Amino acid sequence: MTDFELPVNFNSEPRGCVRGDPPLKHVVPAVPLHPGLERSTHVSLGVVTPTPTPPPATIHLSVINGSNGKTTQLKLKSGDTIGKLKRKYLQLCPEMCDRLNLVCNGKPVQDQQSLAELGVKPGATFVTFQRCTGG
Repeated sequence: MTDFELPVNFNSEPRGCVRGDPPLKHVVPAVPLHPGLERSTHVSLGVVTPTPTPPPATIHLSVINGSNGKTTQLKLKSGDTIGKLKRKYLQLCPEMCDRLNLVCNGKPVQDQQSLAELGVKPGATFVTFQRCTGG
């Protein structure tokens, strides 16, 4: 094994990196960091302002029976679900019983969806339809 010789002009003192940011001309005072951010490299913060939730609006809507064309007017809150709309409709028109399916804006709606989620506005119309079963 051969001995390794250091070059004559070798300096063992640490050197600064030739690349990177140039030295600062003025010193920026250190700001204490939140303990959770001390080891992070990138952070983005946003201003969060609490927005007051408006009270649920009353929505007047109509449900058209797709079988006979009869229209029924209902009054609900924007936070109410389609399930509640169906229950109210079945109280007024019990002949639909188990086969009540609703469509709004050409799309079938789910029982757990709220009127606000669907973007239902006052004067909206729902239409009942029957699913065809068979094989």
